[in-house]
Amino acid sequence: MKKEHDIRIDRTKLHPWLNYKLGLLLKQCEKKGIYLIITEGFRSKEYQDKLYAKGRTKPGNIVTNAKGSDYSSQHQWGIALDIALNYDVDGDGQIADDTYNNKGIKDVAKIAKSKKVGLAWGGDWVSPVDTPHFYLEKWGDTPAKLKRTYGTFEKFKKTWTKEVFGTKKGLNIWNKTRTKVLKKKVPNKTKVNVMYISKGYAKVEYNGVVGYMKAKYLL
Repeated sequence: MKKEHDIRIDRTKLHPWLNYKLGLLLKQCEKKGIYLIITEGFRSKEYQDKLYAKGRTKPGNIVTNAKGSDYSSQHQWGIALDIALNYDVDGDGQIADDTYNNKGIKDVAKIAKSKKVGLAWGGDWVSPVDTPHFYLEKWGDTPAKLKRTYGTFEKFKKTWTKEVFGTKKGLNIWNKTRTKVLKKKVPNKTKVNVMYISKGYAKVEYNGVVGYMKAKYLL
């Protein structure tokens, strides 16, 4: 019985902050002998519409109330992912019967909601309760704020990467307390992945290095 995570999505299509937190979640789960299947990540409008048709105009059970054309699924904004379980939760020697084991999912949720990861959980929703669903809480539990702020996913996605500019010798990547340089002098015109911007600094990822850059030098 192989003990490993099974990533079935394209992680490059997730918001950089969600992708970073997914890495934290996988690491923390593995420490506790919990292994995940990442079943859903970013969804295109077309794919979301196909899911919406299930149980309505197509055979199967209803799996979502979000139309693709409405962009009302968090998945369409790259800020959510769904999981299943890839380990023997109940100790019967089988994995297949534990894919959505309630206790196992709750154990994952406890890790995901901890300070070490910091994701929000669809299992805390009143209606619909969506236990395999985890998301970035910054924009709330629906995409309404994103739609008001950016209008379209394409405009939102443009905020995911920025380019270093206006420096004399490049821009350092610092640790959280700005007491240690993690990466020296990233050159002008270099693109970095941006997780968020707060108090004049952007949390970024560049070539595997995660840290903080002065936001005024990112365009």
